[in-house]
Amino acid sequence: MAHEKSGWLKGAMLGLGLALTTAAVPAEAHMGERGLGWLQTELELRDDQVQAIRQLHQGQREARRELHRSLREARTAVRELVLQGADEAAIQAKTAEVRELMGRAVELRVETLKGLAQILTPEQREKLAKLRPRHFMGKPRFRGGAPAA
Repeated sequence: MAHEKSGWLKGAMLGLGLALTTAAVPAEAHMGERGLGWLQTELELRDDQVQAIRQLHQGQREARRELHRSLREARTAVRELVLQGADEAAIQAKTAEVRELMGRAVELRVETLKGLAQILTPEQREKLAKLRPRHFMGKPRFRGGAPAA
């Protein structure tokens, strides 16, 4: 009986952990025209910089979509394995896949930020570093959205 409870608890914690990681999707993955407009205003981007940023995001769009699709599917599979009472080895294998995909997401974000840094002037990079964290403070991090504490 104690084993069943601890297995359920592990599954619940894993599910919560995976749910929380969905909030860590790179902001650049969702930068549409509105986000780019905000960036253009805040950083006083020139037209050529705006076009270069658009090209940077368009060049990575398909890779981001595929990565996010794979990550969503792997997270769903982990959830199903846990809820179906699968053996620990299967859960761990699928969890490792999720970790690997999340690592790729971080690598893609770094690649995007490096490209963005090459487009911006040193002054714009400094301003962006100061603006980014405050821009997202206080906004709900989950789609169903309880406000951030």
